[in-house]
Amino acid sequence: MKLHRTLATVTAALLAGPMLMAVAAQAAPEVEEKAWSPTLLSTEPLYSGSAVRLRYTEGITVVASTGAKVIFTGSMSPTITQDGRRVYDREVQIVDPQGVGQSSAEAAAYSAAGRSVYADALAAGFSPAEARQEAQPQGALLEEPPIVSSGCVYSETNYPDPDFEWSGCYKLYNVDDADASAWYGAGSGTAHGWGTGVLGGGKELQKGSTEITWSGSGVEIIEASPSANQSGINCGQFTVGLSQIVELSYQVPLCNNGWNVTWNRTVHKVEWHGGSAGGSSDSRSASGASTVRLPWSTPTVYMNYRIGWQYACFC
Repeated sequence: MKLHRTLATVTAALLAGPMLMAVAAQAAPEVEEKAWSPTLLSTEPLYSGSAVRLRYTEGITVVASTGAKVIFTGSMSPTITQDGRRVYDREVQIVDPQGVGQSSAEAAAYSAAGRSVYADALAAGFSPAEARQEAQPQGALLEEPPIVSSGCVYSETNYPDPDFEWSGCYKLYNVDDADASAWYGAGSGTAHGWGTGVLGGGKELQKGSTEITWSGSGVEIIEASPSANQSGINCGQFTVGLSQIVELSYQVPLCNNGWNVTWNRTVHKVEWHGGSAGGSSDSRSASGASTVRLPWSTPTVYMNYRIGWQYACFC
């Protein structure tokens, strides 16, 4: 199965209420398959225009900084298993235009605009309990660094099963620490969700991931958590923690089948794999945090957030 990518660039106008917009979607050059390309239904400015809520078909809602690019990856042509199930791969990426620089000005602007991860999550469609978990993860042992930017993806797919979900949020932090040769940034991304039984017309969740990609001249991830693949521990709590430059610690469930972790110079990805078919009581999670180092010649670093999921269905 070939994956295809669709890019929609949306800039919110500062209007008093929602407005409908058309989105220009350009499919990848291959024409033998149709790309997965949710259609933009509406855009609504939030926080006096500093952020935007984008509603798409298939039940997808994105909340991010104004001017963010949303990239969809996937194909409408599934892989078909021997028993006739159709397997689909999906990804939603937010390219956030808000970077973090060498001062604390961005964090001050975020706070002054009244932004918060809790409000982002609620605006995206999370329940209040889910939004609280995104804003203050379970088992948080240390106070977070100041937040510069945040956003969320709510990906409850309406067809054929509205109870299926894989959603998540990200945070870009301001880091005060620096030395003679470098300054630093940090960020985190989480995702959670569940599948439902394929025999009842639902969708089984087979994979779910969260991924952070850093962009900036000379940027390098110097610490990431988790730093390597993790075995499942029957949904026991795993501590995501940073300590070298930034002190950050919180807990997320690590369920059976565990996580596959990718960590290179600019990318940190955590992917759960296994099978979830029991609804919200059979929830799965993935989460990661990373710290980057930059030379003083680089004024700003940017963090892109991506969630991905794979599901199977008789649909």
